[in-house]
Amino acid sequence: MKRKIFSLIAATALSMSACDFGNTNVNPNSATDAPMNVLLPAAQANLVYGLHGDISQFNSLLVQHLSGAENIYISIGQYDLNANVAARVWNGNLYPGAMQDLSVVIRKSFQENSPHYRGVSRILMANALGQIVDLWNNAPYDEAFRGNDPVNPIFTPRYQPGAVLYDSVNALLNNAINDLNSTTSFRSPGRDDLVYAGNRPNWIRAARSLQARYANHLSKVDPQGSAQRALAAIDAGAITSNAQDARIVFGTAVNTPSPWFAALNSSFGNGFRLSTFMVNLMQSRQDPRLPFYARTTAAGTFVGSPAGGPQNLNASLPGPYFNRPETPANLITYVEVKFIEAEAALRLGNRERAAAAHNEAVRASIAKMTAPIATAGLTTNTAANNAYIATYASETAASISLEKIMTEKYIALFLDPEAWTDWRRMITAQTPGGIPALTIANNSQTFTQGRFPRRWPYPITEVQTNGASVAAAGPASITDLVFWDR
Repeated sequence: MKRKIFSLIAATALSMSACDFGNTNVNPNSATDAPMNVLLPAAQANLVYGLHGDISQFNSLLVQHLSGAENIYISIGQYDLNANVAARVWNGNLYPGAMQDLSVVIRKSFQENSPHYRGVSRILMANALGQIVDLWNNAPYDEAFRGNDPVNPIFTPRYQPGAVLYDSVNALLNNAINDLNSTTSFRSPGRDDLVYAGNRPNWIRAARSLQARYANHLSKVDPQGSAQRALAAIDAGAITSNAQDARIVFGTAVNTPSPWFAALNSSFGNGFRLSTFMVNLMQSRQDPRLPFYARTTAAGTFVGSPAGGPQNLNASLPGPYFNRPETPANLITYVEVKFIEAEAALRLGNRERAAAAHNEAVRASIAKMTAPIATAGLTTNTAANNAYIATYASETAASISLEKIMTEKYIALFLDPEAWTDWRRMITAQTPGGIPALTIANNSQTFTQGRFPRRWPYPITEVQTNGASVAAAGPASITDLVFWDR
């Protein structure tokens, strides 16, 4: 039954990701009268297809995990990220997709006295809203999802400052924890919950982990306070193992594949190659994850393609870990939490805790990403894993550094949307290329005049249908900064 339900939900998410509803507040296909146990998995599938579909693809080009080889991906790799492209996510998976459904579940949960559904939906909403701020900065929220309001419909919602929206993210997570701690709930998620199958303790761990993430994002705004809040969330009870990752594990049946498998096996799947920077970085460290991250070329080697071109169609495609139907799509993971802990502890001067957390993050990533993949003939190279851990996961209070933490996190979060957020946080006067140090993509001078992109542009549909709100939101070129950036 679960597989049949999931097949339907995944197919819905795939079809909606290609739609353009043209308005933040109106989704003609929204099933507002559907029960919560139908809306919740639809929202979950839609959200992860947004995060690990276009957002992951485009961010991975900008952060040089990948290089564009064909079609639109060449342009984005050269920083031609335009308003038409941005509309694909805003108008597909996010506002009229997952977030609209989640808003309905939250409303219904009050009507049906079901705080457990409300708690899960608030966590997912917080994740979606946080991602929106990290991409677009100012955006609608309080007045969003009200296009179908029978009393006071709003079709041109006002934009709120990114900092205010982060307050909403934190409020959603705090309230979600309270909801999930409720001892009674008329209805509770079960098999319809594609992430944790209704496991409330795991959802609370995920909420704490997201609190740590969004606190840590403020490292440039409030270095000490952000670190203290991040560690407080982790110490309160965040994710403690790879097994507790907040993720959807996809299936091998028709209409159930992971977002990256769907992309790589579509008509546009030949548009991605690993970047020269990524391949060289991993090869220089003899990283045992490389065969799982990248496919070998016809010559049996790993080769990258330069960011921005010239395109090398003989370079390595994304590898077996990602190019399989059952690849998990993560919301937040143990590996990320441990890297957050390492970075936050280092900012507070707790070097011993920073080193221990860093070492555990690397070990956990190696264990997860190098598990055998029989269909690709890949086995775990224990000797290579141990050698890597001995070199890169044996830091001490004396040897740990921000560069080591963020370089390892960059590798571990390969193709994760969060990697571009982390890298932008690392751009400072002392590290103008971020950590790790990137160079401006080739052939990008026309679009950014020699500067790195720092945000996404607003969707063309918002400019056309909600222009006054967009104009009031302030500067929005791709080289402008989101509120937590400096």
